Amino acid sequence: MSRCVLISLTMALAALGMTGCDQVNTLLNKQQANGKAIGAACRESGRGLEDCYKRNGRVAKADIFGGWREMNEYMISKKMEIVPPPPDNCGPGNAHDDATETPKSDASAASAAAKAHDG
Repeated sequence: MSRCVLISLTMALAALGMTGCDQVNTLLNKQQANGKAIGAACRESGRGLEDCYKRNGRVAKADIFGGWREMNEYMISKKMEIVPPPPDNCGPGNAHDDATETPKSDASAASAAAKAHDG
């Protein structure tokens, strides 16, 4: 009887361990997909690989390169142009923080829109 309980317990622990492996694999696949998306965006915006690596230090370089390469091949085959990124606003005094703006009420926003439309 104790041997059956031991076998059942071992089987339950093995099944539980396999469930953990699936969660780890899912997490790793998401990280790889994110790296590929970052690389593709860098290529589409005309950023070089080194700049992309520098901006995304936490992401695996192999994943970034994979996405960059795939987007490069796609852009060449479709004869796509580079979409330039907006300028960086990282310097002091250049950052724009929406949280510091005072929100307009609906009435004042509507009157401002009406004035812009009229004149």
